[in-house]
Amino acid sequence: MRRLFAYAVGAVVVALILYAFLPGEPVGAGQTAPDVVLRFTEDGLQRSLSSYHGDVIVLDFWATWCAPCRYTMPRMEEFYKRYKGQEVTVIGVAVDIDDYDKVVRFAKEMGVTYPIAADTSGEAKQSYQIRNLPTLVVIDKDGVIALRLEGYDPQNTEKVLEETVRRALEKPAKPIIPANR
Repeated sequence: MRRLFAYAVGAVVVALILYAFLPGEPVGAGQTAPDVVLRFTEDGLQRSLSSYHGDVIVLDFWATWCAPCRYTMPRMEEFYKRYKGQEVTVIGVAVDIDDYDKVVRFAKEMGVTYPIAADTSGEAKQSYQIRNLPTLVVIDKDGVIALRLEGYDPQNTEKVLEETVRRALEKPAKPIIPANR
């Protein structure tokens, strides 16, 4: 009986320890978007998301091995072309952290012309708590998440994305006030 009790207590302790390491709820609408640094494939340079303040940012998290991502990328390309030059920045964020060159080749094969960034450190995937692919995150002009969509629903995703971006474009950005004032 004591042995059974000891096993039960041990199992509870292990479960509590594992629970402590589970990520919380994913960041979502209304929360400040994490400011992460990404390596862009067109020039190899790193930029932070905060450098796009004043634009509506659409992050499309994907991977080369993700079958639904292959379906959504051409649709994101169409979306990018429609909103190009309208204070909208589309960034495809590849979560394949092990092979940067593979990400570059894959994006070219898919005919993608919108900016692709490789999350080589895994910082974006972790900060945005990406659990499913593809995942779309729309960030308004002030750096607040306006939308988070996991997966792809052909009946709904594009419509919801368009509506969210249109609403975000209508809202003026708050000016950045220097910290020393």
